[in-house]
Amino acid sequence: MDRLAVEAQARKETGKGAARRIRREGKTPAVVYGRNREPQPLIVDPVELQGMLNSNAIVELTIKDGEEEVTTETVMIKDYQKHVIKEMLMHVDFHQISMDEKIAVTIPIKLVGKAFGVQEGGVLQQLMREIEIECLPGDIPKMVELDISELDVGDSLSVGDLYIGEEIDLISSPDDVIVTIVTPSEITEEEEEALLDVEDLEPEVIGEEAEELEEELEEGEEEPEEEEEGQDKRDYM
Repeated sequence: MDRLAVEAQARKETGKGAARRIRREGKTPAVVYGRNREPQPLIVDPVELQGMLNSNAIVELTIKDGEEEVTTETVMIKDYQKHVIKEMLMHVDFHQISMDEKIAVTIPIKLVGKAFGVQEGGVLQQLMREIEIECLPGDIPKMVELDISELDVGDSLSVGDLYIGEEIDLISSPDDVIVTIVTPSEITEEEEEALLDVEDLEPEVIGEEAEELEEELEEGEEEPEEEEEGQDKRDYM
């Protein structure tokens, strides 16, 4: 997996007021965590993070503290939050990693081929869209493919049918069903409504306590306050 470069500025001010000022300037407040370091508040440019948020990108994070002190750390984006309406990036959590230590991540599942059962009138139901694995950061695949071309009506494929490579450990249960082909009569009314509801979903905040942000907006807040994700994070917002 390629490594991407991101620059960050260390920040001294923390708290909700400071976070709002940072956002008004077009930047995003962030924090970097690590097993062998103290949490450090940062300021990042959200433009640099485009395309990284929904991936397992390995980031070389260059942190500038003043005009002379510069450090570089290898990190991944652990969590992030976006504005419920404006889609603005509100906060980012970076997590320090070691390239020689395995980590647990989720990767997407990509279905390839056209199932035989669908051509015969069956309906494809994908029950899982990602799996959890553990491996070295450099071995993380962008996705895992699953060939469904031979699936007939009544057939299914499970996590155990995936080929993920010997260097990767599977955390998800091998018995979990990923995809199945059913006859139209097997689809319940509730399942049909669920499929329709997916198309009507509105953008939502990514990260913890999204409902609280939505409630603040409904109460007329001009700008949602930065969320508190546990006592250990509150002091570094």
